[in-house]
Amino acid sequence: MTQDKKTLYAHNDSLHGRFEQQTAHWPQRIALSYRNQHLTYQQLNEKANASAEQLRSAGICPGDLVALMLPRGLDQVIQLLAILKAGAGYVPIDPNYPVERVEWMLESSNPICLLTQPDICDRLWETGLPESLSKRVLWVDTHESLSITRTIADSERSALPSLNNTDTGNPLTLAYIIFTSGSTGKPKGVAVGHHQVISLLDAVIPKLRCDHTDVWTLFHSLAFDFSVWEIWGALTTGGRLCIVPQDIAWSPDSFSTLLREEQVTILNQTPSAFYALTQTESRIGAQGSPALALRNVIFGGEALNMHQIKRWWTCYSPGQPRLINMYGITETTVHVTWIELTPDMAETDGSPIGEAIPGLDVYLLDNTLSHVADGEPGEMYVGGQQLALGYLGRPDLTASRFIANPFQPGERLYRSGDLAIRREGQLFYVGRADRQLKVRGFRIEPAEVEAAIETHPAIQRCAILPQPSNNAQTADGLIAFLIAKPNMSALPDALTLRHYLTAQLPVHCLPSTFLYLETLPLTVNGKLDQSALLQHWRSQQHQNSHQRRLDLLHARLTVTTQSSHTKNREGDCLYE
Repeated sequence: MTQDKKTLYAHNDSLHGRFEQQTAHWPQRIALSYRNQHLTYQQLNEKANASAEQLRSAGICPGDLVALMLPRGLDQVIQLLAILKAGAGYVPIDPNYPVERVEWMLESSNPICLLTQPDICDRLWETGLPESLSKRVLWVDTHESLSITRTIADSERSALPSLNNTDTGNPLTLAYIIFTSGSTGKPKGVAVGHHQVISLLDAVIPKLRCDHTDVWTLFHSLAFDFSVWEIWGALTTGGRLCIVPQDIAWSPDSFSTLLREEQVTILNQTPSAFYALTQTESRIGAQGSPALALRNVIFGGEALNMHQIKRWWTCYSPGQPRLINMYGITETTVHVTWIELTPDMAETDGSPIGEAIPGLDVYLLDNTLSHVADGEPGEMYVGGQQLALGYLGRPDLTASRFIANPFQPGERLYRSGDLAIRREGQLFYVGRADRQLKVRGFRIEPAEVEAAIETHPAIQRCAILPQPSNNAQTADGLIAFLIAKPNMSALPDALTLRHYLTAQLPVHCLPSTFLYLETLPLTVNGKLDQSALLQHWRSQQHQNSHQRRLDLLHARLTVTTQSSHTKNREGDCLYE
């Protein structure tokens, strides 16, 4: 599916350059809000400039990578902007990640330094920072400034080869590394440049008609690439970016209140988060609460269930706000396709994802790289200006996923692993071509979860499958099928395993169900028989449900008998 590239702008600037242009236009407009704290564009720019100068004084050079692990707040965005102004790229690490995942991300990205706070490190490393890391830490104090106690020596420098240009004004300079689940059982870092993000902004912002009057939320973790769109969508158009506190993000009721108080106009949500918000809006709308100020709601991160969206239209008229579904991948810089949803799509089979945004091509191909017919499923291959630079330190994986474009000589295609069909010119998402899963908006590689579980001393083998849901395109959770090591006298229960895994995996990767088996069933071809595993799970669900009904009946009979015995002791008759 090809879009006309004549509509695209020339790319001769950087993300921080775009922000500085808005600062010149709107120096006294509020750029950033968090709870009761606010920064104007001029204040944000001055603070970021001061931190960028401190970074340069500490030895940070153009082309370096700087890891950023800070809690939600103004300092997250200040330091992110400072890193880019210093000519470096940022590696966002969620401070809520388990320590083993944090250490892997630091080891594989090999940043020149880590910007963080002492309380985060004290919580992650109770016995103290590892020696290899302590030499790289630059502390961020509570006043959104850097506390530099040392400089980066030339002997410590670790340049990032073949991925970025050292010219800070060059739009091809690396902007960030964001990690996604990896098929080897470890996350892989995706390298994205300024050029790719600017291409996204130039393609989509005009379609949304965003300007300096808009209020955006930063709802998502910096480690999730949806945040890239949220931050720069606001700060390159003169809008205000409202950082959502973590406790409010977890509470649909509190988030609904924030949306009203801050008069948010541009909201970006995974469908799962939006369904929860819809339930709140349905309830408080019936109580006469004022309508939200939203103009645009943009969905991303997982397949959309149109039947769930129908509930929103019972609260708000179609188009007020506009609901826009955007399919995207980290490797293609957040968003790839666009479609504005209308009520007549509510009965649509599949998840409508529309058409490619300007500057991108989406091809549906079979395993021979031939086009599939309309109505037939094919794997989505994406080409165009938003393709990531590649995988950090993984030239083999980069070569296998970013391939030569057979339809545009000299260009690349990214093999998404996602299946779609085309009907009447519109794309509909079908599912993953490989084993990678989407669970509540998060991309999860089962191999990563399996590898973590198999490190437990009692577990020999593990197979992870998605828990079936009413929406065939997404999963309600993960099921772990386990084979114990021989001669184990006691097997760890679900609570014990979850506690063990929290040191290695983020919460969204933890299985919801654990089932022990004697062996893992195989097909006649020697492959894992997933159908047999799911049948076993359904059987267990049925048995558990039946047992719960028996237990409930037994409890009621016990209460009745005890009550009757008490009455008999008081001289009352059991029967009349």
